Amino acid sequence: MTNYKPQRSHPEWTRIEAFVKDACSLAAPKTTYTASLLLTVTSAFALWCVADQGWPLQADVIFSRQAIDMYCSQENPDRSEGTRRNYRAILMRVSEVVAPEEHPDAMTPLSRKRIAEPYSNEEMDEFSLWAVGQNSTEKRRRAMLMLAFCAGAGLKSSDVSTIYPDDVVVDNLGITITVGGTNPRLVPLEGQWETWMIAILAQVPRDIPIWGKPNRTLDGKLLSSFTQYTVGQRPRGDRLRATWSVDHLRAGTRIKELMRALGVDKFESLPRYLEFVDALDDDCYRTELRGEVRP
Repeated sequence: MTNYKPQRSHPEWTRIEAFVKDACSLAAPKTTYTASLLLTVTSAFALWCVADQGWPLQADVIFSRQAIDMYCSQENPDRSEGTRRNYRAILMRVSEVVAPEEHPDAMTPLSRKRIAEPYSNEEMDEFSLWAVGQNSTEKRRRAMLMLAFCAGAGLKSSDVSTIYPDDVVVDNLGITITVGGTNPRLVPLEGQWETWMIAILAQVPRDIPIWGKPNRTLDGKLLSSFTQYTVGQRPRGDRLRATWSVDHLRAGTRIKELMRALGVDKFESLPRYLEFVDALDDDCYRTELRGEVRP
C-alpha cells in the first residue's frame, strides 16, 4: 500500500496521498476488498473532491454520504450502473470506518433514470466553431452533420448512420428527415441548420449514407468514436439531443408534436427536461393561461 501511485499522475496527489492511504489502511482490515481496489477507487474519489470540487481535506467532508452520493451519481455519467454501484459500496465501507458519524441522509437511488444536461447557447456557438475548424474536409462535414442531426433534429447516434441523401427532403416549408429502422418517423430540421444541410447534400454521393461508411458496426458508439479523433472541445451526442428537446420545450412546441418527432409513445423524461425550462413570471403566467384555448 505504501508504494501505490495512481496510473495517471495528478499535481494534487502529493497533498492527498497520506490522507488516502491512511483511510484505506484503516478500512482494509474491516472490508472484503483488496488494498489495491480500495486505493484505486478511493484515490480517484479523493482527487475529484479536492481538485474538482475544492473541498477541504477532512474525513468528515470527503467521506460524507453527501460527497459519495454526488460522486457516484454525477461524476462520469458514462459509467455503467453496476460500476457506480460498486464504487458506492466501496466508498461507503471506507466512510463507515473513518467517518462513522457522517451517515444521516438517504442516498439518491441509482435506479433513477437520468438525462443528459443540455448545452447552453454559448456552448453551442463554440461547437459550431469546433465543427468548421476541423483539420480535414471529411471531419468538418461529419462534425457539421453531427450538430445538424442531433441538435437540429434530435437524432440518436444509432439514427445518424442510417440517413441517406434521399431521406432528406428540401421544399418550400424547410427540410425534413425520414428516419427508418425500428423507430420510423419524419423529423423537421430546425431552420438554423438548413444552410449546413443543403451544403452537405451537395457534396455527398447518393448511394451511401450521408455520414459515409462507418468504421465500426456499433451504431450507438458512432458519434463518440468520431469525436475522440477531432480537435478542440468536443460535444456529446446525447447532450446535443437533450439541447434540442429543451429548446423546443422552451419555445412552446406542443408536447404531442415533440413526441412525434422523437418517435415515442411515452415521454417519461419530460419532468427532468422541464427542470431546464424557466417558469414564467406571474403576469406572463396569467396571460398565457387566460388566452383562448379552443382551436
